Amino acid sequence: MRGVDIPWSLAASLLLSFLAPGCSSRPPPYALDCALSGGETESTCLHVTEHQEVTRLELTGARELVLTALSATRTATHVVVEATLQGGFRNAVDQNLYLFLGEPTDGAPSVYSLTADPQYAADVGYPLRTSLELPHRPDVRVGLMSPHVQGYTPQVYVRDSVKADAVGADTGVVIRVDGARVHVEVPLERYYRLEGAPVPGALSVTLATARDYVGFVDHLSVPALAPGDTRTATARTTEPQLYPSLNARSHRFERVALRRDATTTSVSLEMAAPITDWAQTNLQFFFVPLPPTAPLHVLQDAAHAVDLPYAWSWYCAVYSPHRVFCRASGGNDFRYDTAYAERTELTALPGVHFKQEAPGRYVLECPSAALGAGPEGFALMLAAGRDGFAPTTFYGRPPDANRPR
Repeated sequence: MRGVDIPWSLAASLLLSFLAPGCSSRPPPYALDCALSGGETESTCLHVTEHQEVTRLELTGARELVLTALSATRTATHVVVEATLQGGFRNAVDQNLYLFLGEPTDGAPSVYSLTADPQYAADVGYPLRTSLELPHRPDVRVGLMSPHVQGYTPQVYVRDSVKADAVGADTGVVIRVDGARVHVEVPLERYYRLEGAPVPGALSVTLATARDYVGFVDHLSVPALAPGDTRTATARTTEPQLYPSLNARSHRFERVALRRDATTTSVSLEMAAPITDWAQTNLQFFFVPLPPTAPLHVLQDAAHAVDLPYAWSWYCAVYSPHRVFCRASGGNDFRYDTAYAERTELTALPGVHFKQEAPGRYVLECPSAALGAGPEGFALMLAAGRDGFAPTTFYGRPPDANRPR
C-alpha cells in the first residue's frame, strides 16, 4: 500500500528541460500536473483520471464482526477470553477488537467513547455507535488492531486513555485467531500494579468489535469473575450496529479546477461518486509554491505512505464538511494534525470553507495570502482515503514507468 516517489533523476531531467532556452512563459510544471500560474485566475488540472495513483481497498463487511459467543476464564494470573464471530477477525485494515477489564459497578454504567467530538458522528452520513456502556469500570483497555501481534498491536491502556502503557509483544498479551474463533490472554497483576491497586476479587470482561476509524459494531459482557471461574456472556443489551460498505469510487478524482480572485483561492473537485461516508473519507490538499523546493529530508503524507517530491507551503485536511484543519509549513514545519478523536471540537479558521455544491462536487476555499504561493504561482497535490491509512487515491504528480498503478 506504500507509495513510491518519482526518482530524483527523472525530476531533475524534467526540470532542466523546462528551464532550457525557448521554453514557454507559463510556469514549468516541475513534474506536477495541477498548477495555477502567477498570472492566471483559473486553471483546469490535467490528466486527472489517468495520472491518479489508486490503492485497492481491502475492506470487510461489518456483519463479520457480530459476536455469536463469548466466555471468559480467570486463572491465578490471567484472564482468558474465548470469542466467536459471525465472520472472522482477519483484516487489520478495517477490523478492531477492544477488550475491557474492570471491577463491576453497582450504579450507573461506565462509558467509553471513541471520540469526544459530537460533530464527527453528525457528519458521517449514517448512524454511528461511538460509545459503549460498560457494566464495570474500564480499569484496563486492550486494543487488538490486528489478528496477529505486530509492532503497533496489541495496545494496553491503564494510566492514560491516549498514551499506551505497553504495545506489541511487550504487552504480554496472547492472541490467537482461527477463522471465526478468537483467543486472548491478558496478564492481570502486571496492569493492576500500574494503577497501584490489587486485582479485584470480582472482575468483569467486555469484548467489543469495531470498524476501524468508524465505530463499534457489537459488544458482549461477562459478569463478575472470581479466581477460577469460567462464565459466558450475558444477553446483549443493544443490537449490532451494521455499517454500509464504502463506495471506493467516492475516493476517485474526476475533475480538479483551481480559481482565485483578489482574496480567495478555491479548489473545485468532482469525485467519481458522491462522498456519503465521511467516517471513512479524508481529503488532503498539499499546496506547493512555484518554483518548488525539494525537502531537506523525505517528506510524506499524513499517513507516512506517499513520498512527496516537493515541500508544501499550505496544507488542509477535510475530515468532514464541518471539520477542516489547515496550516502553513513556514518552509520547515511539516507536521500534521494529531489526536483528532480526543478533541471536543475543531476551531474554524478565518476564510477557510468547505462545501458541497452538488452530489459529488465539492469546493475548498482558502485565503490566497495563506497559501504561500511563489512568484510563478502554486501547484496542488491531492489525496483521498481513510484516516490513518495510505491514500486510496493520490493525484498531482505524473506517474512514471517504475511506479505501480
